[in-house]
Amino acid sequence: MVSLAAFCVALVVSLCGNIAADKKLAYVTVLFRHGDRSPIRAYPTDPYQEKDWPQGFGQLSQKGMRQHYELGTFLRNRYKGFLNESYERHEISVRSTDYDRTLMSAEANLAGLYPPPSQQTFKPDLKWQPIPVHTVPLSEDRLLSFPIGECPRYKQLMEETEHTEEFVNITKKYEDTIEWVRNKTGQNDTDVKSVWSVYDTLFCEVGTRTLQHKAFAVKN
Repeated sequence: MVSLAAFCVALVVSLCGNIAADKKLAYVTVLFRHGDRSPIRAYPTDPYQEKDWPQGFGQLSQKGMRQHYELGTFLRNRYKGFLNESYERHEISVRSTDYDRTLMSAEANLAGLYPPPSQQTFKPDLKWQPIPVHTVPLSEDRLLSFPIGECPRYKQLMEETEHTEEFVNITKKYEDTIEWVRNKTGQNDTDVKSVWSVYDTLFCEVGTRTLQHKAFAVKN
């Protein structure tokens, strides 16, 4: 015997399925960040300074390039039948912030999204084609760049947040840890916010430097 609740659920699922079947995908917006990168900065006692990174600070790594190529391939498979098999300039528009790492991420992504068919191959041994990536100077970007440095409201909210009871209590609770980080890194202005930047630097170094060391070991 089927209960009334089970019947209602089955009815809703059936109706939703019929509604979805009548709909047609018309437009897709995909928003993503850049792939893995080198650190934005180093702390004073960091053994790895900018000269130790092949392209300097804040640049897309080879791992980051692979990540976005694979994401582009995933999107190609996900929207198979919706996207043309070949690149069509009226079908897609790509916008990036004006950073090397984000522009390169978009380009790597498009390489996976639009592998050139024979009619769009301009060099037989090169499975890639140039696709436009648009940007504007950071000072003019009001769409993707964050935080907006000249936004009074953003500055106001940040100041209010830093004076909340929760923020003050967290700072007091971890003041020993903050002091330890200050001593180890050589940073004089270490606080709760700047501890994150130290973590970000170490996170990038653990991932990227490990791969570089492995490559060096294999080469030598």
